[in-house]
Amino acid sequence: MSPRPIAPAMPTMPMTPSTVSAIIAAAGGVSEIGGDAIDLANFDAQEIGRNSLFCPDATAAARWEALVDDARKSGSSLGAVVECVATGVPAGWGAPLYAKLDAELAHAMMGINAVKGVEIGDGFAAARNTGEGNADPMRPGSEGPEFLANHAGGIAGGISTGQPVSVRVAFKPTSSILTPMPTITREGEATELFTKGRHDPCVGIRGVPVVEAMMALVLADQKLLHRGQCG
Repeated sequence: MSPRPIAPAMPTMPMTPSTVSAIIAAAGGVSEIGGDAIDLANFDAQEIGRNSLFCPDATAAARWEALVDDARKSGSSLGAVVECVATGVPAGWGAPLYAKLDAELAHAMMGINAVKGVEIGDGFAAARNTGEGNADPMRPGSEGPEFLANHAGGIAGGISTGQPVSVRVAFKPTSSILTPMPTITREGEATELFTKGRHDPCVGIRGVPVVEAMMALVLADQKLLHRGQCG
């Protein structure tokens, strides 16, 4: 049985391992639709719940409404990027080889329908960076080490660092569109395929609570694994 039916109840979980007491909160939103990304200068987490697109940028949400509506009217569809950040994750969850936290997250996110790509932290942008530019420097702090950056997305060597865990998930454009597309029959003959009736112009919008839930499920698993190994 799939764990997804119970997952929506888990985006905020009380965590009480023997050495830490924290609330893990996984919050997600849409950061890009059809190649049009939000302006980080306008980011407002409270805005995510104020619009139907789960968008943290009110200006971008207004543009996206027109963008998605145009795609619907033309019988096409658009892709989207969903970002999810989990705060309160303690350092030490995961493993350096098997049960790596980032590998488990990638596996869970890729299991969501229509997902075609996953990034942890800076993701593909790290490939365009330098070693020193991609590093997350640390300094002594009053309550332990303090990071000066979080390019790694809260995970280093497969293990959580105590920083926010960030994931970006790419959803493809809905494949069932009204526009006829060339294909072949079972006999190999040329024909066209198109969808009639209900049409979803951007399935990625629906993916926000699913991404949040899968993040929560992975973290719940990692908490249990950590407790089993460390007590």
